[in-house]
Parts: sequence; structure tokens; C-alpha cells
Amino acid sequence: MKHRPAIKKSTNQKLLMIGIFAEVYLVDDKIIRKAPRSPSREDAEPICREAAIYSILGDHPRIAQCLPSGHSDYVDIQYYSHGDLVTYCRDTKISPDLQAKWFQQIIEAVVVIHRHGIIHSDLALRQFFVDDDLNVRLGDFNSSQYPGNLALGYEKASHCLPRDYEMPNTVASDLFALGSTLYELVVGSPPYQELYPIESQDVMQSSDHAVIRARIQRQHLADAEVEERFRNQLYPDISGFLGSEVIMGCWTGEYTSAEEALARYCKTYDQYS
Repeated sequence: MKHRPAIKKSTNQKLLMIGIFAEVYLVDDKIIRKAPRSPSREDAEPICREAAIYSILGDHPRIAQCLPSGHSDYVDIQYYSHGDLVTYCRDTKISPDLQAKWFQQIIEAVVVIHRHGIIHSDLALRQFFVDDDLNVRLGDFNSSQYPGNLALGYEKASHCLPRDYEMPNTVASDLFALGSTLYELVVGSPPYQELYPIESQDVMQSSDHAVIRARIQRQHLADAEVEERFRNQLYPDISGFLGSEVIMGCWTGEYTSAEEALARYCKTYDQYS
């Protein structure tokens, strides 16, 4: 596939990654620019979708800030130098108070998007960014569902409510993924991470088709086992962890809304703003 550079080039523009649909750039050390990999409709749609959803959500302290660009063929997001929550938690020792604050803020972010009829459809800890004030913001809406537009995908197995995947994603599927996201925060890894093989760098970087096929097969087998456990309502033991009741309630369908999960958390634990 022929890649095209992001529009509106800057003298200080660095390519960060090439994804399935988009090329992601860091511009002037302050803007994340997402542009389609190609002019095709398939590549352009997720970018247009993300821009539309940020427009619906507007500015909010729990949502990554979308910056006006005057263009419809790419989207500019505020660059958060602390990175995403997975990276930050891996590289930094997190105090109990900060973890408790983030637990609440993650739920608050889901409350915000659901109030606007948006189903994230890929909730995970990596989708939350740490701003300069050490508050978290939810982003990455390129596959999300919003009024009049079905989702373009669904969650990874560790965050996925077993269901009929031909049907639209729902509040219930987002709440299940919220439970797994909160689990990541307090445990330090996704649910059932131990079922996935630890692949060597040689295997991960190999271009040998047989090696790639074998790696993908191992991934699929682990995914199938995780899905089967969740389908049978077998959940990881979270006793003794912060917010264990809330996490389990998200997994078991005890809550019908993110507001209910937030109320339960605030009733049980100290509140943070």
C-alpha cells in the first residue's frame, strides 16, 4: 500500500507509527496528528469518525483534547507527554491515592461518552492518557459507535463481553470492558495475561510466514480460552484489590450504566476530583 504523508506538513513532524488505517505523527512536540494511510474510504472513515466524535463530546477534562485544524482529512489531538496509562504505570511507581483517583476518573470518562450516546467499543487502559496535572483523559475513538453509526470493531478478548458479534455494541459491552480496564489499573496487567505466551523479540520481529502464522495461532488459542472463561462467568480473583466490587459488577452485568458503577465506587471509597 502506498502511504501518503500527513497534510499540512511541519518542519518538526515525526512519524510515530503506522496503524491499520492511519499514520500518526508528532507535530512540533505538542500535537498528535492522525491521517489516513491512503485516500481510500476504508482508511478515511475512522479518521472522520474520530473527528465527529470529538466534535460531539467537546472540551471535557476527562476526554483527550481535540484541536481545531480547519481540515476534515486528519485529526489533531493534544500531545500528552506522560503518555498513556499503560506506559506511565509501567515506568512510574503509582501511589495508592493516585491509583484511587484514576480509578474514579476512568469511570467518569465512560459516563461522559455514554451520556452522548457513544460506545467506545475498545476500552482498555492504553486508551487513557495522563495530562500535565496527572489526570486521565480518554481518547482513540476511531472505531467507536455513535448515533447513526455502528462501531467498526470490538474489544480484545481480555476486555470483550462474549456476545453475538454481528449485533451492535452496547452499554453492556462497554461496561464489561470498563471492568477489565479497571482490573488492568489495579493489577498491572490485563485479565488472564498468563494464558498468553511470552514471545521472543526474534519471533515478534520475524518476517518468516511460518513463524508469523504460528504466533498468530498461539494468540488465537489464548483468545479462545479467555472468551470461554468469560462466557462461563469465570473471572480472575480480585479480592483485596482496590475497587474489586466495582470491577466484578462491571463483569457480571450488575450495573446498567457507568453512573451506577461510579456511584458504587464513590459510596465505598473516598472521592477525588
